[in-house]
Amino acid sequence: MIHIYDIETYINYFGVIFKNVETKQIKEFIVYKDRNDFTELRRFILFEAEWLVGYNNFYFDNQLLNYIYHSDDATTESVYEIAHRIVDSKDAFWEWKYQLPFKSIDLMKIGNLQKSLKLVAVNLKWPKIQDLPIPWNSAITEDQLELLHTYNLNDVEITEVLYNKLLPEIQVRKEIQELYNVPVISESDSGMANRLMEKFYSEATGLDKQDFRQLRTDRTLVYFNSVVFDDIIFFSTTLRTVLKELKQHVYYKTQKFFNKIVTYGDTKYQLGIGGIHSIDKGAIFEADENTEIIDADIASMYPTIIINNRLKPQHLDRKFIDKYKEIRDKRIEAKIQGRKTESDALKIVLNSVYGKFRNENHWLYDPLTALQVTINGQLYILMLIEELTRAGFQVISANTDGIITIVPKNSKDKYDRICEEWCRYTNFELEFTKYTKYIRRDVNNYIAVKENGSTKEKGEFLLPDDKSLMQGYDKPVVSMALRKYFLENKNIVDFIKNHDDIYDFCTAKKTDKKFQNEYHYIDTDTGELVVEQLQKSVRFYVSTRGGALYKYNPENDTYINYCAGKTVKVFNDYVGHPSMKDYGINYGFYIAETMKIINLIEDKQLKLF
Repeated sequence: MIHIYDIETYINYFGVIFKNVETKQIKEFIVYKDRNDFTELRRFILFEAEWLVGYNNFYFDNQLLNYIYHSDDATTESVYEIAHRIVDSKDAFWEWKYQLPFKSIDLMKIGNLQKSLKLVAVNLKWPKIQDLPIPWNSAITEDQLELLHTYNLNDVEITEVLYNKLLPEIQVRKEIQELYNVPVISESDSGMANRLMEKFYSEATGLDKQDFRQLRTDRTLVYFNSVVFDDIIFFSTTLRTVLKELKQHVYYKTQKFFNKIVTYGDTKYQLGIGGIHSIDKGAIFEADENTEIIDADIASMYPTIIINNRLKPQHLDRKFIDKYKEIRDKRIEAKIQGRKTESDALKIVLNSVYGKFRNENHWLYDPLTALQVTINGQLYILMLIEELTRAGFQVISANTDGIITIVPKNSKDKYDRICEEWCRYTNFELEFTKYTKYIRRDVNNYIAVKENGSTKEKGEFLLPDDKSLMQGYDKPVVSMALRKYFLENKNIVDFIKNHDDIYDFCTAKKTDKKFQNEYHYIDTDTGELVVEQLQKSVRFYVSTRGGALYKYNPENDTYINYCAGKTVKVFNDYVGHPSMKDYGINYGFYIAETMKIINLIEDKQLKLF
């Protein structure tokens, strides 16, 4: 049986709610005054709690249940004390973190969701956004019991919706766990890669995981003449100068950032530690009977650089790169043979390694290796950009591992030849996608229409369902209107005014501990200003009537207006109305926000001839 669950604990109260995923049956166990359900809770854990699913439960709820299960003398006070110590130091109770009497799934870890369940609930369009209603250092009174019950049940039901959304990810992890006999059921993609890479390297070297987990190669500085590969060659004076300057650069650990802007052809490119990207202005590009828009992406760029140049952290055996190449080859074989789970798992491992070269807390850490991967990746792309530009092609965008080029159809053979020669020289493989239309605000906000009618989008053009749950929630009706306007030639005023989902007009914010959320409005009966203290998590929309929403800092008595010059309505609790007009939405605001982006794009419109 699988149960969704959540715990609330106070000095004189303990409560936990379980919801059976299949039967929807709810069980609640409470310890308060004369009621003590600890014995029944232990019995439930022993006989019914096969799988328990929670949010951030690995670091908190699991440990409390484990303690209660093994402690016949557990009290609300002792559970409360442990809870406080866990929050103060997540490593305080390792003895309760493992050897659980149940199997556990932590949705926060699986989704890599570094934010509160409340903000996740906003992304899920949940009707009630409620922070803990009673400070957890309080003593609970009887008239607060129902409030705690409804709050806890609300969290459980949010967690259930999140569980259903992440179910495909959970199934993949179950299959990977069975395939490799590695516990990854509650791991993020990065965590899965950690477990699998540890297993593979341990098998390749015969070393126990503990023998290499603490290894690192730390470097106070790195000279870039040891970073740049010998096969990086440029022909233009501009890029040869860039290469010369780059080789003279020194990377200091205390000053990690490297940034350089290069102008070549009609485009500016920014080089940095993380990757190349062009500095793009708003524009619209359309293919026609004479021209094509081609996106050339380097397949598995970072893994290819690592394998081609046999890169490895200094502290690891050469068997590391042999194993890494073996993983790449197995992944290709699995993909060809249709072994999707294996292919996806190995792809995650391959793509994660570069990031771990940069992570001081990981056993793959070596700044030199990380720089060799990312700096040379940018230079290889610049080599292709140079060749295309010298041949008369217009490169209109570049980002990390690919470039978009305008290609006249009568020059397509020349374009193909340049790409093929570059691939032979670098040992990369390019994957090509043709666009009929490419619309951008900048390099990180665009939508491209492929020849088959499907789209590739980023930033402002992403719809809510396409966004990661980790991303913020900010008036998605604007993104919807942009797509309608650019892809379907729809009138944005008509679309926005007729859109019938109030959640799509909302924005969500959460303050940290030093701030307070305040809602200021005028009481219509008395005419006096009312200041309402709000919870840390707040969802709101811009309205024609309402008040002002502030983030207040009591330390220096300063206010920051979340939406300066506009009135808003707080919408933490869903309110249904017969008509969308009854919400008092300030449609003009959303139309203006959409038009700002349209103007940034259309004022710079470029046409192909």
